[in-house]
Amino acid sequence: MLMPCHLSSHWTLLVCRQKDHCWDFYDSSKSGRHRSNLPQLVKILYEEVSEALPADIIHWPIIEVPNLPQQDNGDDCGVFVMKFMEEALSSDISSWPEKKNWCKEMPQFRAEIAANILRAFSNIIKIK
Repeated sequence: MLMPCHLSSHWTLLVCRQKDHCWDFYDSSKSGRHRSNLPQLVKILYEEVSEALPADIIHWPIIEVPNLPQQDNGDDCGVFVMKFMEEALSSDISSWPEKKNWCKEMPQFRAEIAANILRAFSNIIKIK
């Protein structure tokens, strides 16, 4: 389960690993100030969809994923979260060190996101 989190004007990502009984925390800014709100977010999520989640999920450890690419400005956190979701769903975390230059690739990432949105919108129009 992927849970994008908007915390104090910054986007982060929580990934629930039910098999391992833990949460992975993805943050493109290593300030650490966003981490303190995470247990409360997990609790809110549980309260909203408790019938679909294990009762002890609010007590699972939250593990900060190491060696993540880091943003070099205050604007790209949302794009980083989208890329984190993409990578979390498609690859092995051990490949993170190879991806450290995401800041240089940000214009390309933004163009890919825009193209995907336009393609999806075009498909919706075709269906109607």
